[in-house]
Amino acid sequence: MSTIDGYIKHHAGPFNKALSEGYKFNAHIARLAEGHFGGFFGWANLTVQNSGGFLGMTASATPADMRVVDIYREENGKLAENWVFIDVLHYLNMQGLDVLSRMESLAPGE
Repeated sequence: MSTIDGYIKHHAGPFNKALSEGYKFNAHIARLAEGHFGGFFGWANLTVQNSGGFLGMTASATPADMRVVDIYREENGKLAENWVFIDVLHYLNMQGLDVLSRMESLAPGE
């Protein structure tokens, strides 16, 4: 995914399709830059509504927050790397799937 077309095909397209009911940008809490690195985070950065398929979840009328940390690295004037961290457990919990409690209930010996 090293091109704009790859970004659209593998990230932006599926993201926008699965969240086609809309999403709201809440704000960045912090933006940072140092040398060849930059980034931002928001807690929650986006509030989204899953129209079906995002992370394998069915459509939901319940909005859910995405806590996002986005870090970039520049090289020779171009974006070389982009790391995106999303608190997926929190997002899924807001969609009605509490992964941690399911894991706890499967713990051996309890």
